[in-house]
Amino acid sequence: MTSARAVGTGGGLHGDRVGVRRDMDLTLESALSPGGLVGHLSYLLLVFSMLMRRIVALRILALGSALVAIVYGAVWLRDPVGTAWECLLAAVNIGQLLALYVGDRRVKFTAEESAFMESRFAELGPRDRRRLLDCGWWRNGCVGEVLAEEGSPVRRLVFVVAGEASVTSEGVEVARCGAGDFVGELTVLTGEEATGTARLETSARYWSADASDLRRLAADVEEVGRALERAFARGLKEKLVRRNRLMVASYRSAGSVD
Repeated sequence: MTSARAVGTGGGLHGDRVGVRRDMDLTLESALSPGGLVGHLSYLLLVFSMLMRRIVALRILALGSALVAIVYGAVWLRDPVGTAWECLLAAVNIGQLLALYVGDRRVKFTAEESAFMESRFAELGPRDRRRLLDCGWWRNGCVGEVLAEEGSPVRRLVFVVAGEASVTSEGVEVARCGAGDFVGELTVLTGEEATGTARLETSARYWSADASDLRRLAADVEEVGRALERAFARGLKEKLVRRNRLMVASYRSAGSVD
C-alpha cells in the first residue's frame, strides 16, 4: 500500500510539473502571437499617453490605445463588454480633441501679436499664446524711459518690437537691445535684482508684462513656463553671440589702426 501510494504520488507530481510547463509554454506563445502583440500595443500607447505633457498629444495617444483595444477585444478576445467600454473611451477622446480644435480656431491674433508669438513662442498652442499675451500689454515708449533699473527687482518683462535701448552697469554701457530682444528676462521669473539699467535711446514699441503676473502664469500653466524659459535662453544666447561679434570687430578695428 505504501509503495503504491508513493508511486501514485510521484506520478501526480510529475503530471503537475508537465501541466505547469505546458501552461507556461502556452502563455508565452499567446503573449507573442499576433493577437498578443496587438494587446501589448494598446497598453504601450496608453502608457506613453500618460507620459505626455501636452494635452493634445495625450489625447491622440489615448485615442490610438482605445482604437487598438477595440480591434483586440472584437477580433481576438471576442469580449463585447470590454469592447463597448473601449468604444466609449475612444468617443470621449474624439470629443475632447474636437473641443480643443474648435477652441483653438476661435482664438484670434493681430498681425503684431502673431509676429511676436511666432518669433519667440512658436511651440505654444493658440490658447496658451492668448494667455501669455493677455498677461501683458502693448506700449509706445519714449526716449529716456527706464525699462529696468540696476539693483532693483525686475518689475516687468519687456519685448522690444521696434526701437533701441541701452544697458548700463555701474554707469558703463555694456549692451544694446533692439527689435526682437527681451529686457529683464534674466531675473524676471526669480524676483532677483536687475543686473543693469535698461533705458530707451529711441522711441520704441514694445510688449510688457508685470513680473508677478508672469510668474503666476508660469506656475499655473506648465507649458507656458517652459516656453518662457526656452525663449529666454535663446534670447540670452543671441545677445551673447552678438556681443562677442562686436568685441571681435572692435579688436580687429583697433588692430588695423595700430
